[in-house]
Amino acid sequence: MFVYGKMPNGDDVFQITLESNDLQLKVLSLGAIIQDLRMKNIKHPLVLGYPKLEPYFENSGKLGAIVGRYANRIANGTANIEGKIYYFDKNQNKTHTLHGGSDGSAVRNWKIVQYNKSMVTFLDKLPDGHMGFPGNLTVETTYKVAQSTIDIVIEASTDKTTLCNFTNHSYFNLSGMPNLIDHELQINADHVLEFGPDLLPTGNFIEVHKTDFDRNKLRPINNSRYDDCFVLRQKDTVKARLRAKTTKIQMDILTDQPGMVVFKPEIINGICLETQKFSNGPNIPHFPNTVLHTDERYHQKTQYVFSKF
Repeated sequence: MFVYGKMPNGDDVFQITLESNDLQLKVLSLGAIIQDLRMKNIKHPLVLGYPKLEPYFENSGKLGAIVGRYANRIANGTANIEGKIYYFDKNQNKTHTLHGGSDGSAVRNWKIVQYNKSMVTFLDKLPDGHMGFPGNLTVETTYKVAQSTIDIVIEASTDKTTLCNFTNHSYFNLSGMPNLIDHELQINADHVLEFGPDLLPTGNFIEVHKTDFDRNKLRPINNSRYDDCFVLRQKDTVKARLRAKTTKIQMDILTDQPGMVVFKPEIINGICLETQKFSNGPNIPHFPNTVLHTDERYHQKTQYVFSKF
């Protein structure tokens, strides 16, 4: 661990390197960001990241960050929590709340709780009223590297009923090429969410069978633009698989989350695979619950397993 730079307010930002025999992972205290990921005997990184600290102060693409306290969107920046209407920071087109607001966890400098050569735990405390959300929310993110696997565990607790839905926002590129033409993606899902205006879910589910959404077998990404939420099939252990034909690198994704947002802007040469609960969940009653009570502990776990094929 060493001081990588300073926040605009002068606070130190730390970089921690985690290693196994197969992987090297570099993370920052700012945003609990995955900055760099390398596989043994592979020269190029497997994730997108900035080589210097300063671009992360803006980081409009949320490269590698833990986003929350509510990942993705809340329509019109408002929700009813236990009979009370709350109004959140409208940081998307001054209309909706995106990734917890303009001062969400992705741009905050987390504290380091513990670390060693193979794991690190970051902590952040989001105060009551922060970005309009109720409750003092304490959140911890733990990264662990073991052999060819990366574990991401996110846990949180609150002193007042609130909303809670975190995810990691890394963009993967397994070939190191300037595009993803050689990449294939498989997602074990029978449905995707139907989106209306502003990429907000309507509450309806679309069957993927015989549609372009069907990725139950490996299919090329073709460098197109994506921004879709898949309803992951719970009976399958491996929820998704990404592979690059040029490097023969494969990444399997395992998670306990019900959904995965596949996000790939046209201007970024990586693909984001965000395991989480659903966008605008607080306003759609039949979506998975995103309310966190004082006697509960939020927990989510996602694994990335790397191999050669």
